[in-house]
Parts: sequence; structure tokens; C-alpha cells
Amino acid sequence: MPPPSPLAKWPPPAHTYAAVAAGVGSLSGELHGGANAKVMQMLIDLGSPEKVAAFVNAELDAGRKIFGLGHAVYDVDDPRAYIMAAMSKTLGERAGNPRRYELSALIEKTAKEIFRKRKNADIPVNVDFYSASVYYYLGIPIDLFTPVFAIARVAGWTAHIIEEQFGGAAFKPVLYRPESDYIGDYCGPEVCEFVPLEQRRKR
Repeated sequence: MPPPSPLAKWPPPAHTYAAVAAGVGSLSGELHGGANAKVMQMLIDLGSPEKVAAFVNAELDAGRKIFGLGHAVYDVDDPRAYIMAAMSKTLGERAGNPRRYELSALIEKTAKEIFRKRKNADIPVNVDFYSASVYYYLGIPIDLFTPVFAIARVAGWTAHIIEEQFGGAAFKPVLYRPESDYIGDYCGPEVCEFVPLEQRRKR
């Protein structure tokens, strides 16, 4: 067999720090990582439930978004939002001030009803909507909402990086797209065997 090309491993895969930095960068802006900060500001600005319907109508009339509602991928409610909503309710009750949760729930209900009447379509709630009040009840400042969101994702990002670089998932570096198909030859049982947690060797 001919010797491997000296360029076989060139260009090298992105360094872990670079990949994580790219993930952090992707969260910047109010449409992704900063959406929950916008939700919290909305709750503060509204203040009372009497203003909700007029606010929702005014935002939709102006062609603006109701932050925390709508999703680029989900066309149903984000399942994580159910967990966050329950956490917000519990934390609000424990704090003796459930107003932020109650206002959030009213905005969601009202916005969905108005959107359905206007567009004859449903608008799903996403994880950012209730994570705002959860962070608030935990005493996290609004300008730290996005960093906290990023910290929670670093473990998953690094696991993905390790899998791509060392897991033998593909015979060469590839770009994964949402429409990509799973191909067993690249990551089937012969290559990526699943070992139940209780059977894994402790390191």
C-alpha cells in the first residue's frame, strides 16, 4: 500500500476552544441566546395583566415578535417550555411572588389566542419564554441570562466535538445539515457500540 498522504490530516479539525467559541458566538443576539433577556424585559415593562391584550395586538400590528413565542424548527410547543413553566410556577410560589409566572402564562395564552384569530395558525412557546422568569426567581441578573444559557450547553458541545474528532463516526470530516440522513455504515453498531451505563468501566 502507498504511504498515507502527508496532507491526509490537513486541515486539522477545529480546536475545542474554537468550536466552543463558535457556539457561544451563535447565541449572541436577541433571536437566539438573548431571547430570554428580551422576555424578562417584556415582563418588567408590562407590569400588570391588564396591559397584555393591548400589548400583544400592538406588537403584531407593528410586525414585531413576541419574544419566546415561535420557533425555527418546532411547530408545536417546545417540550422544554413545559418543564420551565412548572419550575417558574414553583419558584414563584416559594418566593411568595408568583406574579412573573402568572404574567408569563397570561401572555402565552393571550398571544396564542390572538395569533390564531389573526393568522388561523398556532404559534408555539419555546424554552426562552419561561426560562426568563426562572432565572429571575433564581436571582440571576438579566445581563447574565445568555452566559448561563451558554454554560448549560458547553457540556453538549464538547461531547459533540469529542465524538466528531475521536469517535469514528465518519471516515472523513463532514458537515452535518438538518436534512442529513443517518447512515449505519458510518455510525452503526459495528463502529459506535452503545454500552449501558452500568456496564461501563469506571475511570
